[in-house]
Amino acid sequence: MVSLITYHSFLAYALIAVIVLNYVAASGSDYNKVVKRTRIGFFSFWGVWSMVLFAGLVVFVFMKQPLTLSVIVMIAASIALPFIDGYRAINLGKIWRSGEIGSSFSKKMLLIELAVMVATVALALAL
Repeated sequence: MVSLITYHSFLAYALIAVIVLNYVAASGSDYNKVVKRTRIGFFSFWGVWSMVLFAGLVVFVFMKQPLTLSVIVMIAASIALPFIDGYRAINLGKIWRSGEIGSSFSKKMLLIELAVMVATVALALAL
């Protein structure tokens, strides 16, 4: 059962890496490259996020974990992250239709996502 927790934590670190790579992808000046990389980043985020969520659910159910503060924070983060990323996607679509890159907005939203993930991982390790 320890391997389940290890797998879940590895995926959480992978999600942090995907958010950092999305931040790097938003740091371009060529419009077409930034749009293409950002779209790939959206799919990467959602793919890894769903793996983290499913692995966490498996750990919670099979190990019969109690509903502790760290589990509640993880659930809150798993609900907040899609809203933040969805907000970023909707507004980037509007920005792209106006012909701008929107790097500063994207970077701000990605920093918020990164802060949520780092705080969640830090809290889970502390408790």
